[in-house]
Amino acid sequence: MRWARIAVIGAFLLAAGTAALTGSIAGAGDREDPAGPATAAPSAAPDLTATAEIRRSFMAPGVVAIAVTNHGDAPVRVRGLELLGESFAPLGVQEFDDEVPPSENPRDLFASYGEARCPDGVDSAAAPAAVVLDVETEDGAAHEVVAALPHPSGTLDRLLREACAAQAITAATAIELGDLTEAADGTLEGGLTLRPLDGAALGATEVRGSVLFTVESAALAAGPVAGAPGESIVVPVVFDAFRCEGHAVGDAKQPFGFTVWVVIDGGDPIATPLPVPDPQREALWAMLDARCGRTD
Repeated sequence: MRWARIAVIGAFLLAAGTAALTGSIAGAGDREDPAGPATAAPSAAPDLTATAEIRRSFMAPGVVAIAVTNHGDAPVRVRGLELLGESFAPLGVQEFDDEVPPSENPRDLFASYGEARCPDGVDSAAAPAAVVLDVETEDGAAHEVVAALPHPSGTLDRLLREACAAQAITAATAIELGDLTEAADGTLEGGLTLRPLDGAALGATEVRGSVLFTVESAALAAGPVAGAPGESIVVPVVFDAFRCEGHAVGDAKQPFGFTVWVVIDGGDPIATPLPVPDPQREALWAMLDARCGRTD
């Protein structure tokens, strides 16, 4: 009997304690919280994706367009972006203050990328990459979103190849556009010199004009121009006006964006910008005015 009573009393005390605890909790719900009303939980990280794109009309060298798509139902504000990957040297977080609205259409963020890493020279392919986006949601909460870029990426492959080609050209040759002189027909003639820096055998296969000017070479029209190892070569070139419309001249982003294809030690031709010093630029502008009939 003693053990039975102990069991009954124990059960009673347990029931009483449970009831008291329940009443206490219920009462607490009726009383005002001294700390004030509970704050709302912070918003979830937004659903963002990104791709790497090339927008030639709006981009300077060393810049890639990161197209960010907001798959949520509220706008977000991008405060920072960092490009991560093995193919370009890191530049750290780049500051932004751009709103990305919810839409199936992406919003471009123009970001710089670091020096190219070229394990396979001009044949290097871009490694997988991602962007880290520092964003704010409408409630002011800060979030860090890591968005992997599609791989393989034709955009990053192209930018890497161009950068690696530029490194190869810079290491092997100096390219110099000489003085320009007016020909009898009003065009400008000059010489494009390729000077080897490390004893390489250099050649040229083609030149191409810009949005406003043509550039031609009778020598290259007849075939590639090539030199012996360590020998400089000079390619004669002729510049002429290509576009005269006022809107074309005013809107031209790269009026002196000429290209020359250079061969190093018998390899494949590499496209590289043709540098144009300031005096030659002034001469080209004057020629354009004259050829287009503008005298003011």
